[in-house]
Amino acid sequence: FPDKYDDHRISSNSVNLSAYKLTQEEKDALGIKDSELGNALSGALSSATAGILENNSQVKYELDKYIKDKKIARELVRKWYSIKDDGALDYSVFNERIKLSMSEEDKQRVQQAAIAQTEIDKMSDKLINNTFVVFTKLNFVSNAIPAEAIRQVAYAQADKLSGMMQTMARKAADKIYEKASEGYSVWTTAWLYKLEWNEQIYTDLRKIMTSKDKLDINAFNAMNFNLEFIGQEKATSLVTFSLKKGEGDRTEDEIIELSTVRNVDKVFTKLQREYEVFKPLYQLTGVDPFTAKLGMKEGLEGGEKFEILEIRGGEYNKIGTIEVDKSKVWDNRYGAPKQEIEQTYFKGKNKDAREWFYVRLVK
Repeated sequence: FPDKYDDHRISSNSVNLSAYKLTQEEKDALGIKDSELGNALSGALSSATAGILENNSQVKYELDKYIKDKKIARELVRKWYSIKDDGALDYSVFNERIKLSMSEEDKQRVQQAAIAQTEIDKMSDKLINNTFVVFTKLNFVSNAIPAEAIRQVAYAQADKLSGMMQTMARKAADKIYEKASEGYSVWTTAWLYKLEWNEQIYTDLRKIMTSKDKLDINAFNAMNFNLEFIGQEKATSLVTFSLKKGEGDRTEDEIIELSTVRNVDKVFTKLQREYEVFKPLYQLTGVDPFTAKLGMKEGLEGGEKFEILEIRGGEYNKIGTIEVDKSKVWDNRYGAPKQEIEQTYFKGKNKDAREWFYVRLVK
């Protein structure tokens, strides 16, 4: 599970889409034609690689069917309110998460009973409005498949030659194949959804509450909650077994695991950078100099700009900007060796910043 996000998983943690394949009628309604799937592939790409992308082209629509059938959005809301089968509910999840999003000043006001319920409700709405679901699909393909396709193209060119030149060209093609065919390629595609939440939905929910601690469960089950599709991203990684320096003790399984986890991290980073709504916040660990617990796993290379955010009443207010120090970027990627530093350093000054403030990447 990716850090920097609260774990709000429900019972469905994996998806078998075999029961949600599109019918011909659904394909026609969506304008999908089998012959046009994967048209972007060309040249020497293998049929196996083409199949990977072709299979994924319909996954978003299959996920939509799954989400609707399993009522995933409703289950997410149900977890927020800890709703039982008899309609009993409590606010423990909200209370726990609100504490994490409060400033020191807000916490003191709670202790002094000086914070209004309307403010707490506002914080709760903001939290539930930041509920996301990410579906990830991983495909593994042997590098021997595209490597063989490349070799056959090279053979065809070599056969146009004669004598020793032809022999040398075919041997060169074999050497290229031997080098390129090792290991696997990992393809990860991720689909990002967000729980739809607004004042009208909250009002409708309040209407079916028979008391502060209970609601009409039948009316709740009849409510229509939705997940909004935000977008999708892809990431690829090459998995080879030519052990690099420092990896001599890794088994092939460990190398595959390392590449797979890093590939998933990579696709999450792409989602975070591409879609503003999904950007995580990172709490500062120091202000002189500025430091925070993020690094290469989050795609940092150095030079990126971050805004400093102060929390007041559940709102984030920008008070300045800092820049990642290129010489002090923490390698926190999965399987990375122990580092001299265990946080990333930033360049910049701000006399108003405190360690409980947050930073967020500026796109």
